[in-house]
Amino acid sequence: MTDFDTTRPSETASTSEDHPGDARRERQHREKIADEARAEASAMLKEGMAHPSTKPVLKGAAVGAVAGLVLPLVGPIIGAAAGGGYMFYKRLNSTKP
Repeated sequence: MTDFDTTRPSETASTSEDHPGDARRERQHREKIADEARAEASAMLKEGMAHPSTKPVLKGAAVGAVAGLVLPLVGPIIGAAAGGGYMFYKRLNSTKP
């Protein structure tokens, strides 16, 4: 803050206390993403390999498992979970308009 700046920190702060509607919108956004992920995972389980998201997620899990074998302290199980989770996340974000 310079001598010429007349704004107080509380005027420029962006917290949920300053904007109570922002916290509500953020919560709704997280709930929407969770609902989309739940629906996508359910569809993948029901349709199996016929679902368009299944193959990329399984490929990501395989790549993660191989990376987990190479990386110390990670292991193939954690690598597979991370790789599959990353590809699932990418699939969810790519389907949004």
